[in-house]
Amino acid sequence: MFLQIILLFLGILQASYSQDCVMLPSKEDAWDKKLHTDKMANYRVRQPPRNQSCVPVKMYFQLKTFAFDEYADRFTAKMWTRMFWRDERFTWSPDEYGGVNKMVVLATDIWTPSLKLLNSVDPDYYNMNIEECLVHNNGEVMCVPEQIYESFCIAKLKDWPFDVQNCTLQFGDGDRLSTSRFHFKGKGITLGFAEYGNGWNIMQKDLKEDPDSEVQLSFTLTMERQASGLVAILVGPCFILSILTTTPILMNVNDYIRLGLSCFSFISHFTFLFFIDEFLPKHSGDTPVILFFVRDSIIITITSVLFTFVLSKIVKRKTVPFEWVSLVSNKVFFSFGQYLILPRWRMDGGSTEPDSKDTYVKNKEIWTNIANILNSVFLVIVIIVYIILFISYMPKQPPAQY
Repeated sequence: MFLQIILLFLGILQASYSQDCVMLPSKEDAWDKKLHTDKMANYRVRQPPRNQSCVPVKMYFQLKTFAFDEYADRFTAKMWTRMFWRDERFTWSPDEYGGVNKMVVLATDIWTPSLKLLNSVDPDYYNMNIEECLVHNNGEVMCVPEQIYESFCIAKLKDWPFDVQNCTLQFGDGDRLSTSRFHFKGKGITLGFAEYGNGWNIMQKDLKEDPDSEVQLSFTLTMERQASGLVAILVGPCFILSILTTTPILMNVNDYIRLGLSCFSFISHFTFLFFIDEFLPKHSGDTPVILFFVRDSIIITITSVLFTFVLSKIVKRKTVPFEWVSLVSNKVFFSFGQYLILPRWRMDGGSTEPDSKDTYVKNKEIWTNIANILNSVFLVIVIIVYIILFISYMPKQPPAQY
């Protein structure tokens, strides 16, 4: 009951005195309103400052976020675009306006530069989205619109996943009369903490300005892919594939396990291709070099399978070997070269002792020795080729040029 009485009393007070609670404008607001009225009275929006044909405009960009889509070859940057220029129509003495030395005006009520992204994905799109600008008593005007710029950037994926991309934003005057001349202010662009993210790191920025050309301002961002995760899932499987292809060569040619393991390696190569297809960018004029490694490894695997069939035919021969075949066999196996033959198979159906008098056994021995020699040479060739492939095609971080 007591609470209800208090609420009723407060309601009566509110009804009695609320009409007298009117927010009175401060003196500063009054001077600011007068300043707006005086300066905007004869202002012509379409007319540049002092009828200048070339208004110097200083530009400063502050990157907020960025994204690079290698599938669509597009680079998107969200930035604060700071524009500074001088308009003599906005000069006044602060003493005449109660000490007010700056004011905020709507961008639609004043002349503003026509900055345009020339290499935009949509060349017909132009919208600066300027809402308000800050004007100082010395005539300096500053506008800071938040803009999203989207341009084409052709992906170069030769060194994927250690690829480095260079994306450029080109700016010019969107006004047909070319009333603005743009220059960079200070550093021109600030990256802040936005240089990391979205799978890329910005490593370098290059700025160029030429106020007398169509492309008055341009800056190129050099980006490096965050590749540590991709390398882990690429290099390991490639090393395993090389082991799967090389290991069967150490086995007996008459053992079906050798042929089976070679076929398994062949299937594994295509399985790996299906696996990396999920991560591999597909819209580029450059072919990632790691695909050349897989291609050449498949060729080696196929060659290994065919070579196994050839060797199996050789060790089964029963005919008298050619003279040069016997000569090669004796030169290798009756010298230090016999210790370089790895592996060494025993022939089927007889002794492999050199002093054996059985002609059949002797012939088999020579053919088996030749198969051993060829297999060892093939093993060395495969190892050397894989070393070359790893050096040439394995993803490796390029030397920093920035």
